[in-house]
Amino acid sequence: MQKKSLVLLILLIFVSACNKKEILYVQETPPSEPYPEQTEQIDIAIVPKVMEIPYFQAVQQGVEEAAKSSGATVHFKGPTTADPSQQEEIIRTFIKEKVDVLAVSVIDPDRLSPVLAEARRQGITVLTWDADAHPEARDYFINMVDAEMLGEHLLDSLAAQIGEEGEYIILSGSQSSLNQEEWLHWIKQHNRAYYPNLILQEVAYTNDNPVTAYQESKRVVKAYPDLKGIIGIASLGPPAAAAVLKEENVSDDIVIVGLASPRDMNEHLKKGDVKGITLWSPKKLGFLTVMIAKLMQDGTEIEDGMFIEDVGRIQVKGEQIIMGEPIDFTADNVDQYDF
Repeated sequence: MQKKSLVLLILLIFVSACNKKEILYVQETPPSEPYPEQTEQIDIAIVPKVMEIPYFQAVQQGVEEAAKSSGATVHFKGPTTADPSQQEEIIRTFIKEKVDVLAVSVIDPDRLSPVLAEARRQGITVLTWDADAHPEARDYFINMVDAEMLGEHLLDSLAAQIGEEGEYIILSGSQSSLNQEEWLHWIKQHNRAYYPNLILQEVAYTNDNPVTAYQESKRVVKAYPDLKGIIGIASLGPPAAAAVLKEENVSDDIVIVGLASPRDMNEHLKKGDVKGITLWSPKKLGFLTVMIAKLMQDGTEIEDGMFIEDVGRIQVKGEQIIMGEPIDFTADNVDQYDF
């Protein structure tokens, strides 16, 4: 169909070109009005889902850069595993310490929204980033990309590589992740509207655990002998799936697309086991989160099209701030990115 003939062009549009290292930020003329001067020290707590995975390590780098740029005091602390009880304990500690801003990548919105709402009642500005809480529990959600665009892009990427037909599965992180469930919704809707011959067999969940991601990848490959594709919508999925396909000698038979760190997928991309993978800059996300926190504490209204220092222009839709567009990584550009 005509729409699908443009898929390869769409993929190219998403690719960011740069020289030796990742270009984190959009280069654009800054606004004529300077940001308000900071009159007192701002204390910002950033809570990731889990500490020791490449994605959140890259976020931390952006957070630390923004702390230096803004002059704010920034704490970055998260659970050792993606455990909502650990995350809740960390959040409660920051509430007791009376931080000015609490920004959380939420593991379980049902479990954590009440404690975030409690923080708001105590006068703390609450942001979510990467993964949202229930809307009443926070002031803004800092989203990486538009959910509809991302869901459609991931399915288009798969369809282009498998001829728009065949069985596929989705590897997600957690059923409690609101943003992943929204991406899943748009993938399914796009499937129904444009790809009648693509068959979604299962949505498997990794629980944001690399061991579970590997086990689930191995299980679905054995469970569906006619499997043509895997879409990973959590960053641990594609690397685990790629490892399993290599072990099972089916890398040429099953296509992997989805969200993953280019560092984790570097070897798979260069060897041709995986043709392309998608993400955004987690460093940029960390930087943006700190800058939004600072601007709000300075009393600056967050507006659509607003220029953010070292980030570019953001979109604002209600209580959602959208950072930008995804990046596609291939063998040709993967070495330009260091996260």
